[in-house]
Parts: sequence; structure tokens; C-alpha cells
Amino acid sequence: MQRHKPDFILLIIILSLVAFGLVMVYSASMVWAIKVNGTSPSYFFEHQLLTAIAGVLMMTILMNVPYTFWMKHARGISILTLLGVFCVLIPGIGHKAQGVRRWIGPVSLHMQPSEIALVGIVIYLAYIYSKNRQKVQSFSRGVIPPLVMVGAQFVFIILEPDMGTAVLFLATSLTVMFAAGIRKRHVVMLSFIMAPILAAFIWFEHYRNIRLLVFLHPWDPAYTNDGGYQLQQSLIAIFHGGLFGSGLGQGVEPFLYLPIPYADFIFSIIVEELGLLGALVLFAFYSVLIWRGIRIAQKLENRFASLLAIGISSMVGFGVLINVGAVTGLLPVTGIPLPFISYGGTALFVKLCAMGILLSLSRYTLSEHTAYLHTSANNKVRQLPLTSQRVASAERRNNHGKSTHTFRR
Repeated sequence: MQRHKPDFILLIIILSLVAFGLVMVYSASMVWAIKVNGTSPSYFFEHQLLTAIAGVLMMTILMNVPYTFWMKHARGISILTLLGVFCVLIPGIGHKAQGVRRWIGPVSLHMQPSEIALVGIVIYLAYIYSKNRQKVQSFSRGVIPPLVMVGAQFVFIILEPDMGTAVLFLATSLTVMFAAGIRKRHVVMLSFIMAPILAAFIWFEHYRNIRLLVFLHPWDPAYTNDGGYQLQQSLIAIFHGGLFGSGLGQGVEPFLYLPIPYADFIFSIIVEELGLLGALVLFAFYSVLIWRGIRIAQKLENRFASLLAIGISSMVGFGVLINVGAVTGLLPVTGIPLPFISYGGTALFVKLCAMGILLSLSRYTLSEHTAYLHTSANNKVRQLPLTSQRVASAERRNNHGKSTHTFRR
């Protein structure tokens, strides 16, 4: 199919979220930059701005890369992402800070391989299920082999430790597998297999036990110094936000009450300063982004491209749900950043790269139209809505000058 212009609504939504994120990072980090870091109030904003510029430039480049490139190099990408999440665990290669080892590369240019693995696993699964379509419904041949790659990277990520990214990684992977057509009973079976594994990882790690207890008893003074204080301040910020908020830059929590307010807990600052209405507008932007992603997936004729669009969209959607759920006390705190909003170089850059791929996919969608396919005996024309396969079939017939036939619903 001939390539056309990208989805400009999706592009505008992405750029709007990035711009909004920059404003909120500045508002949430000013006091922290001065009082804690001893730097200028725009310190974190400037770093995030540089990352955003680099990310948008890369998004623009990837917007023009055909999806066949990712299909061709899917196996190589999967191997590189597997090596990345493994190498980060090796002392001397992986950088350790605050008791976790999640970064790799020079000190001035750290990156998180687990963030890259989120996109890498989507590319890998889309490739596997587009090549082995006839094996999808077989548990031994269509579920187990891809699950080996998913499981290996999941274990490496959770050993960093990074439970939040591991859960997001698993949720995104299972979404692609389900969209590819694995049987529902296999999904249920996988859920029963994964549940005790996740429970074991929580049970045998002290800090995860504490996070679970904080989630169950957020106001218990016994857990104030173990993460309870941050959740308490987050809930206070959300409560004080009300309907309209206190005004941009007028929040109280950024004044060293909420620890690191510009990172994973930035949503509570958004609600405090912009209120419930501001949060609803943000959710509306995320909803449009996910809707456009699903719409792109539905209109793609190529199976690999469609699964890739589903995976990227679900990665963003689950990221929003997990972050907002943790900040509002509906889920245990996991450390997942709010997509495009939270401060963080690798997360923002990788998400923008993923959006570049999604925008590239939008350039190969089939046009929405209806075709006159069949003239009945009484010379009335029946107008039928076309799916992507029907549109492609009709176009091929028309191009060859052949008569069309009625499609069954």
C-alpha cells in the first residue's frame, strides 16, 4: 500500500502531553531544585526539555521509517533487549543507586534497558504471531515459545528490582498475545500460573511486603517511614485540589512535603494545582491517544503492523492506569512514571520513539470509505461497510477491472 500522511490528531495529542509534562515538571520541581539540589529552579525542567527535544526529533525520524524495518530486525531487537536487561544486573556494567540496579551507560547519560525492553517485546511478539499465525491457538507451539522470551526478560527486570516495570511488561505482553488470537482458556491458564509467581516475588522481598502493607494501611503511623508518608501526602494533595485546584505553581506539596514530586507522583501535583477538571482533561488526552492507536490497529491490513500498534497503545494505557492507581492509593506503589509527564530521561525518550513507530504505522492505514459491491436483482445498490480485508479485496478487484461480489456479513 502507498504511504500517506500520518495521523495528525495523534501527533497533536502527543506534543500536547509532552508540553504539559514540561510545564508540570517545572511547577513541581522548582522548590526541590533550589532547596535539595542547590541548583537553579529550572534545573529539572532544563534536563527534561533536552530529553523532550531529542525524543521529538527521534519521533520525527521514526515516523518516516516503514514498519517493515521493525519486522525485518525483530529477532535482533529482541536479543539486544534481552542482553540489555541482563547486563544491567552485572556489577561494573549496571549502575546502582538507592539500592536498585536499573541503569546502564556513563553517569552523565544513564538509560534504563527495562524501558527499551517494553517496546522490544512488543516488536518481538508482533513478529512471532504474524509469522506463526497457524500455531497461535496451540499452547505448546503458540504460547510457550514466545512466553520463554517474555519470562526471561520479566525475571531480569524484577531482579533489578523493578516490580512496576515488570508488571507493565507482563501486562503489555499478554495484551499482544491475546490480540494475536491465543485461546481464552490459555489466558486463564497463564493467569493462574503468573499469580503465584508474582505473589512469591512479593513475599520473598521485604520492601515489596512493606509496599503492600502501606497500600492496605496507608494511614498507619508504623509505616510512615517506609513509604506511607509519600502516599499520605499524595492523598492530601489530591484532596486539597478539589474541583478547580489551587492554581498552577500555587500548590503546597511541592514545598518539600511530597518527596520527589516531579517524578512518579506528579499526578498528585496536577490534581492539587489544576483540580479534578485538570485531571479529567489529562485523562481525555490519554483516552484520545489510546483510541487513535486502537483505530490505527483496526485499519492496518498487515498483521504485524496491527499487533505492533495494539502493543504500543496498551503500553501507554497500562502505564497510565498503574501510575494513577498507585498515586491515588488504589494500587500498591510501583514506581511507574506517568507517560510523557513524569520527570525521567529514558522513559520520555523511549515513549516518544514508540510514538514515532505508531505514527509511522498510521501512514499505512486503509482509508475509511464504503464501496458499492453488489447490485441486486431490483437494481438497488447495497452499501456495506468494509473491514480492512474487505477494502483491500475490493481495491484489488477494482484495479484489475473485475466485477465485484457480495461480501457476507
